[in-house]
Amino acid sequence: MLQLAGAIAAEMLRAFFADYFFPVVCLLAITFISSQYRVYSELREEIYGSPGVGFKQVAEKLILTGLVAGFAVSFLSVAAGVTIETDTVRYLFYIMCLLLLLDLRFVSFPYAAGLLAAASYIFDKLEVNVPSLLCLAAILQMLEAFLVYIGRKGGYIPVYLHHDGEIAGAFLIRRFWIIPVVFLTYLMQPGTLLPESMAGLALPFVPRSLAGAAGALGLDCMMALFCHSDISIATQPEKRSARSAAALFVYGSILMILALISRSVGWAGCVGAVFCIAGREGISVWSLTEERRGTPLFSAVRRGLRVLDVLPGSNAQSMGIMRGDIILSINNMDIQTEEGIGEALKGFPVYTWIKVLRNDEEKMLEYRCYPDGYNTLGIITVPREKEVTYRITWLENMSIIRDIVNRFRSNTDRQV
Repeated sequence: MLQLAGAIAAEMLRAFFADYFFPVVCLLAITFISSQYRVYSELREEIYGSPGVGFKQVAEKLILTGLVAGFAVSFLSVAAGVTIETDTVRYLFYIMCLLLLLDLRFVSFPYAAGLLAAASYIFDKLEVNVPSLLCLAAILQMLEAFLVYIGRKGGYIPVYLHHDGEIAGAFLIRRFWIIPVVFLTYLMQPGTLLPESMAGLALPFVPRSLAGAAGALGLDCMMALFCHSDISIATQPEKRSARSAAALFVYGSILMILALISRSVGWAGCVGAVFCIAGREGISVWSLTEERRGTPLFSAVRRGLRVLDVLPGSNAQSMGIMRGDIILSINNMDIQTEEGIGEALKGFPVYTWIKVLRNDEEKMLEYRCYPDGYNTLGIITVPREKEVTYRITWLENMSIIRDIVNRFRSNTDRQV
């Protein structure tokens, strides 16, 4: 096992420093995520007043998470004997680039794997090991479910939208991962790069019919890109992410079962290819439909002011104000707008008592801030004015082509 782990780690390092194709793919992926981070940063700055964490910190976390997750997936893939031909890797890259241009939410490995597997049944010239491809997609999907779950407490920003003619607050969830994956591939020269400890093992997904003709099995590495998009309207964003993670894990488990069956039953591979796409798309549609049909948690109220989000480290967090609370009064001054909050705190009070409505129960929160007092709470509220609504359709259906076209139009308008 240690030999196998060492071989996988060595292949990942070789791919980063010796394979000319791998760094190019990494650069393209980071450039893509950087462009999306810029859009998110602009939206966050418009709402919070600050862009939040810098891209350098985001990139460092992204790379570290990707390396750790990629090593775990690689170990499982190699142990299962997942064998991907070199041409298959190239096809996956082309398909992923095409999906990237079409729509952002399609930037996920199962979409590309499903399309390639389906194409292999339509075009005879495409030699694709469908069971191995489905197995790899299943492993990566279960990994994504795990990453979504452990990251459920962050990675979202508040937005405003129209719901049944009324203004409501919501949370847009979008996360990216770059995951290097090591797998088995065929070498046309004699010898093998596999550890001696694996010699003679019955690897489940190695096709017996091609193993002899290939000469040997070695290790190779490719890049898998994931984009998880969701929206929280009727549930708390943490709970929404947990539900999505559970659905993704079930989806990955079913895909793994189909991959195992497809080793001996041909039609199961075709079903798996369709399910690879339809299952992932079905989860996205189900999540969006469930949220839009539910009752918004953060709707505007007629009395008081609804809290949409509490900034970390703020005075509001220190005094115990929570997301969804309705602020009724501050120091016996009724609150109806954000300007009302500013008016109540303009004297920098050192002691305040705030009445909030939480779960249909009024609570009194007290806060002492000696000796200088304070004049801001650090909260995002749901306003009543519909003019401030942020339309989020452009974020839900964002693509590179549309972004380029919109920027070209805006530049043309400025010149006119």
